[in-house]
Amino acid sequence: MYCAQLPEMIGTVQTMAAVSLSIMALFLALFWMIAQFLRKAEYESFVSIESHQLLVSAILLISIFGASEFSCRMAELFAGGDPFDISTSYLNFLSDTVMIKAVIALESTKMFVQFWGSMSFRWGVTVWGISVPGFPSFVLLERVVDFLLILVTPFSASLMVQRIMIETIRGIAIPFVLPAGVVMRIFPPTRDAGAFLIASAISFQIVYPYTYVMHKDIVERQIAQAGLERTFSQQLHDLGHDKLSVFSVIEQGLFDVQTLLFTPLIAMSFLLLQALFLPALSMIITVTFIKGLSKFFSQKLG
Repeated sequence: MYCAQLPEMIGTVQTMAAVSLSIMALFLALFWMIAQFLRKAEYESFVSIESHQLLVSAILLISIFGASEFSCRMAELFAGGDPFDISTSYLNFLSDTVMIKAVIALESTKMFVQFWGSMSFRWGVTVWGISVPGFPSFVLLERVVDFLLILVTPFSASLMVQRIMIETIRGIAIPFVLPAGVVMRIFPPTRDAGAFLIASAISFQIVYPYTYVMHKDIVERQIAQAGLERTFSQQLHDLGHDKLSVFSVIEQGLFDVQTLLFTPLIAMSFLLLQALFLPALSMIITVTFIKGLSKFFSQKLG
């Protein structure tokens, strides 16, 4: 479970943060003595402001891990499992069940369309004879199938990048980004950067994978209603090793436009949805959360 990483690292991060807090407190004490010695009101004001920020950082240190773990548990509860595992399983389903089977269907259609499109009929045995294409309209059908197959490459690349991004976030958001943000939040020069890292770690660890859980519920329900998985399974059964001859495939309905052209086209529409639109929506939601949390953690709510 992805929330199990939190308790394991709290001790180490608390030690690092305690050392950072001690260094910052020592620095403020020395600065306070200098301010008293030089009688500089602006120095005293700086110490007062930074003391307040140091207290805020200490409170964040105490509460942020508990709040993060609580949020993780709630996300797992609403998602019905680990959101990262659900997201990966969903993307694998689109790649292995929807995309691959659509490609197989289109390639099968293209192969036999090319076969019949290359056939011609000849009248006359002399040089005065004529040759007429047997199925001239198949050239147009072949171009449509080629166009759909070209679209598969960017779609598959997008799904692969999304899977890599999800696994990368799982590996670095909580173990590295969140502790770095907590420590950087303590020191004045890196306070804004620390608040940004804290907000980014929480948003990408909790909000971002949960958006894919919502995508899964939406897209898989539509795929089930369209009956794509059942249609592809039946088609692959019809194109089995015992039915590879051209005429037997025709008997099984190779040129059924609904099954062998429109069904892969519908599958491509679902791939387009997850390859382009839904990832952008996930990123917009995540970035919005990061902006709001950054203002809270940096204490710039005005």
